[in-house]
Amino acid sequence: MKIFDILDRFDYTFAQAGLRGTWEEGSGLCPECKSSPSTKRVRPLVIYWEPGSDTLGDFTWIGTYVVITEVVMNALLSRFSGFEAGPVEMIQDPKLRPPKRITKRTKPRIWLPYAGPTLYEVWKTSWVSADLARSTIDLVNDCTTCGTKDYRVEGLEKYVPARDLRTGELFPRRIPRVSGAGIFVRDRDLGGASIFGVTQLRGPTLCTEQVKAFIEERQYTNVTFVEVGDVI
Repeated sequence: MKIFDILDRFDYTFAQAGLRGTWEEGSGLCPECKSSPSTKRVRPLVIYWEPGSDTLGDFTWIGTYVVITEVVMNALLSRFSGFEAGPVEMIQDPKLRPPKRITKRTKPRIWLPYAGPTLYEVWKTSWVSADLARSTIDLVNDCTTCGTKDYRVEGLEKYVPARDLRTGELFPRRIPRVSGAGIFVRDRDLGGASIFGVTQLRGPTLCTEQVKAFIEERQYTNVTFVEVGDVI
């Protein structure tokens, strides 16, 4: 069974959001590796809306954090496990005010008070270790002061910017996953979870091919996938 990383399409026809205050402050930066090992992510996910679009996608991306509408959340929860609905809080610069008159120079955005569908973060509750004997995951930093370990994964499917030689326009060029490479996790460790995180990689939200097929069949917007591994 294939594993996929759930990713941002970078489709700027949809509203973009930024990140604010979602951590419990720890004891500061490690003097050796400059990471914050004692800083803990807490809920709610606090976001603000960027100017550029007032069209809400089924998926909204705040860095590596995944936000989805209530309809999508309920649909996923009815079929899959390994996650729960995390609360989302929105803030806005108090100096910002909705324009009284819309002109060609007015940049669209989602304004507060928010009037759209309820949004939730995909809060991962299932975290598993990759099978390091099978996975092409390399340890690139092992801090002797705080114990933080940083890993790099080789051989994943990815998209890189490329330029059309005829038109000069940029487009995403697909580089397929290298055969036998990537992230391998054991089925028994997943315990039935279909959406999950890998402990060696703090950011990605991963899913099984069944989740990918479910999302694509329903044509949910502003989301894409890359193949990153296998369940063994």
